[in-house]
Amino acid sequence: MANWRERFARLPEKARLAIVAALGALIGLVTYQLIYWVNPLQPRATTSWLAAFIVGVPRQYSLHRALTFASTAPFAPRLARAYGLYTCVAVVTTSLNWLLVERLAVPHHLAWLVCITTTGLINLFALKPLVFGEKRP
Repeated sequence: MANWRERFARLPEKARLAIVAALGALIGLVTYQLIYWVNPLQPRATTSWLAAFIVGVPRQYSLHRALTFASTAPFAPRLARAYGLYTCVAVVTTSLNWLLVERLAVPHHLAWLVCITTTGLINLFALKPLVFGEKRP
């Protein structure tokens, strides 16, 4: 168990970020699909995206905390910072999802892929400085 973790920790940070993002995206797709199947709300794809996104914030934060950044900072304050970032990302990607599915008739799984990719690109530049970066005095 420790062997894979040590090897993983030696990877460059950007590689760890990408791997953890891909793992989170796969889990997120399963979460999205389960919510989509049972979701009675309309627009179904967009409300399912938002619900899966909200459910995924603590999961993805925990994955990045443990595997990408190996953070030892207090959990709750950093999770609050993550919710701040992800609230902005949720507004952008939920609007994008609605536009793609409801206005442009893009299939909902393709819209999900565009939205999760958009989330990943934002996180690539914002996650470390805004959530896991140290505040300077």
